[in-house]
Amino acid sequence: MRGRSGRPEIVLEDMHVRVLADLCGQLVEMVSPDDEAVDPLAAELGLTGLGSTEVPATPDDPALARLLPDAYADDVEAAAEFRRYTETDLRLRKRDNARIVLADLAELVDLTVPAEEDEVMSGREHRVVLDAAGVQAWLGTLNDLRLVIGTRLEVTEDMEEFEAKLADDDPRRWLFAVFHWLGGLQDSLLGAL
Repeated sequence: MRGRSGRPEIVLEDMHVRVLADLCGQLVEMVSPDDEAVDPLAAELGLTGLGSTEVPATPDDPALARLLPDAYADDVEAAAEFRRYTETDLRLRKRDNARIVLADLAELVDLTVPAEEDEVMSGREHRVVLDAAGVQAWLGTLNDLRLVIGTRLEVTEDMEEFEAKLADDDPRRWLFAVFHWLGGLQDSLLGAL
């Protein structure tokens, strides 16, 4: 939705801030390049793959492979070459987007202090007003989180039928709820543009 300033904003309750912060922290950990010693100038110029002789492989983790897909499905060599020049930059962009969202959330709630149950269940609302760069970071991160959760849940076209058959105490019910909630946030933000 759009706030009083006319800029897109997201409204989150305490509990949602905590859940989203936890998910973003996991995403940062998941997508951060193995070699954190990436040259910042090379990263800024999009040159992190130049000079590298190492040919990165498609990630073994299906969720990470979904976030960092092969560019050429039927040409392993071309896919590896493309990945060599783009994967680090893509990882850094995804990591930085998630960190922007985390920073926005940290302005709402002190994430360094464990939440008390009454705080989490208070229903107190917080507003995040976004500029253009913030909108892109949030949309990218929400999309990445949905891709990871969707991959973990093995979401398909007949997801609703599968979800309806889950037992009430199946932990995947909670993940489906988070998956749908993230989709609602994404829709809301897109609607405000």
